[in-house]
Amino acid sequence: MDDARVPDRTAEENTEKIETSTEKTAGKTAGESAGRAGGSVPGPLSAQDRIEINEILSFSSHLLDNRRWDMFGEVFVPEVRLCAPQGEFTGPAGVRRFAETVDLSRFPATHTLNSIVEAVDADTAVAWSRMLLLTWDRRVACGDYIDTFRRTEHGWRIEQRTVAPRNDSASAGLAEGGYAPDPYAYAMFDDAVLAAAGRAGR
Repeated sequence: MDDARVPDRTAEENTEKIETSTEKTAGKTAGESAGRAGGSVPGPLSAQDRIEINEILSFSSHLLDNRRWDMFGEVFVPEVRLCAPQGEFTGPAGVRRFAETVDLSRFPATHTLNSIVEAVDADTAVAWSRMLLLTWDRRVACGDYIDTFRRTEHGWRIEQRTVAPRNDSASAGLAEGGYAPDPYAYAMFDDAVLAAAGRAGR
């Protein structure tokens, strides 16, 4: 009788071991998946933060292309500073004045961005965007946006934007006669990250 029970008990123990091993493996796999998705890996920016920052970048292009100056507060802080070859402009009204200097306020255009985001701390980030512009008369222009973001009570907002054109006389001047746009575009991005870190550290 005792001998008859041994196989049953052994089978039961083996089943328990398999179930325990399966649970551990499933838990580990879920944890690794969450880590790859940014869900469980600690860092200054969450995956949701990065999504929101990229949405603000996209929304800023929509507002500019549709000339919704009244909604600039949805993407820029009130004291936003924009730097471009045309000069420096302050506030959402200044961003509109910049658009007027390049006729973007009068003629339809389409801005498309692809961006990378560098975290400075939990409330500060810098984005480097390649901008492709299709103008109303079907010309194509391109450039870089270097945007410093700040987390506010209303969400992420752009507090500083540097506009650097590519492949024209202005970009060649910024590159001091060297290959345009390198190295100035990366230098601007690097400088913006360092400057934002300096401000955040004060």
